[in-house]
Amino acid sequence: MIQLPNSVKAYFHASNEEQLASFLEAFKEDAHVFDFNREFNDLEAIRDWCKSDILGLHVRFDITDAWEQDGAYAVITSLDGEFDKTNLPDPLLLIHTFKLSDSKIQELHVTLP
Repeated sequence: MIQLPNSVKAYFHASNEEQLASFLEAFKEDAHVFDFNREFNDLEAIRDWCKSDILGLHVRFDITDAWEQDGAYAVITSLDGEFDKTNLPDPLLLIHTFKLSDSKIQELHVTLP
């Protein structure tokens, strides 16, 4: 597994430790998050997404694989939390694909593998 940039590591650490301020510090002011078919286009929207979909559900990410390709970082995680797991695979895996600018997250795509 590759060494991940600090902002990517901070994203997962802050999520797992439920540290909203540290989570937001990993992102650029004009960052974009694409979470399946939903889009969040600035820090205020990303903060609301984090509070409801990550911190509010006590989501925990466990990194299982990571690689860099064409300047983007892809990270496969298994996740758990206090959300409805009905009909979801076990373990539930997600791919987080990060594009950075000035060492911060400019764009994040969250998808199924």
